[in-house]
Amino acid sequence: MRKKFFFGMLLLLVLCIVATAAAEDRTAAVGSSTYTGLVYSDLPELTLTVTDTGEKTDAPIGRNILQVKLEMRDGSLCQSLTWESRESPAFERIVPFARLTDLNFDGYNDLLLLVAQGAQNVYYAFSLWDVEEKHFRPVHRDCVWLREEARFSDEAVQIELCNPELFPEQQMLLSADPDGFYYTREIFYMFDGTYHLAPKYIWDVYPAGDGMIGEIMMESMTQLRFLWDEQYPEEWYYGQDGMGASGERRKAAHQAALGGSAQKRMRVANVDWVNLRKQDRKDSPSLAKINNGENVTVLVDACGSENGWVRVLYSLDEHHTLTQDEYDTGRTTLTGYIWHSFLEPVQ
Repeated sequence: MRKKFFFGMLLLLVLCIVATAAAEDRTAAVGSSTYTGLVYSDLPELTLTVTDTGEKTDAPIGRNILQVKLEMRDGSLCQSLTWESRESPAFERIVPFARLTDLNFDGYNDLLLLVAQGAQNVYYAFSLWDVEEKHFRPVHRDCVWLREEARFSDEAVQIELCNPELFPEQQMLLSADPDGFYYTREIFYMFDGTYHLAPKYIWDVYPAGDGMIGEIMMESMTQLRFLWDEQYPEEWYYGQDGMGASGERRKAAHQAALGGSAQKRMRVANVDWVNLRKQDRKDSPSLAKINNGENVTVLVDACGSENGWVRVLYSLDEHHTLTQDEYDTGRTTLTGYIWHSFLEPVQ
């Protein structure tokens, strides 16, 4: 009888230890991280505490539901927001889960919230500071096919920025999402009004098959307009050393998106007309013939192995009446290369 009692008590003790350890593991798995910062220099210090709620989304690959609690030192703000993340503060201790930075260029810091941390890409959700209401808006969700009043409802998708980069002078926000080494999508966003995020330019490099690389640069605000849409041989685009023309192409895309009024203008000179070449070589196909005196916008100079080609943007509607197809498809510009001696600065 005593043996049974002894073994019964021993079993109960073991069960208690296991239950306590499981509870401690659950508590540890939840985890939390705390940060401090300022929304604005005249506002009190803000404390941000990120915790894992222990809940997951209903998606096939469920994400963690994280919560950030926002408290100002004087008690003027006490707010909580939730977002979806592949990470958890219980396991990720190095990368901050919450950062304050001015995303919409209104002078007030907004909230970046970690979604995923990789070797190359870091993804963030975000919440904007509402200047009038003096609190953070819900984590930004948008869906262009929904009506305006539904865009920030639970039906909309959490917007995620990849490796975000700010360009205050142009009031643009870049999300650059490279897929491995070869392919990438870079989206230049602007805030329409104050709080609505809208893509302004999209640069997309994608596999086109048969050893070809596709590259699209489009403008998208009120209507879609293609600055260029071409395919190039992979060996030319990336070259033997893994670079080729790819670095120049990215520089050209950024110049097209960010150059604005600072873009350099040149005109065809010293010849009756000149070919706009698809690639920076003389045997490359011609995209168009540009007449003497017609203007082009310089994207990148000193291109090609001889550094003598100039990458330019040629606007069809600046020199010709658009065809109905060009107008309907938004293909109103071309980009290509012209040999430097056939160009001169526009005074």
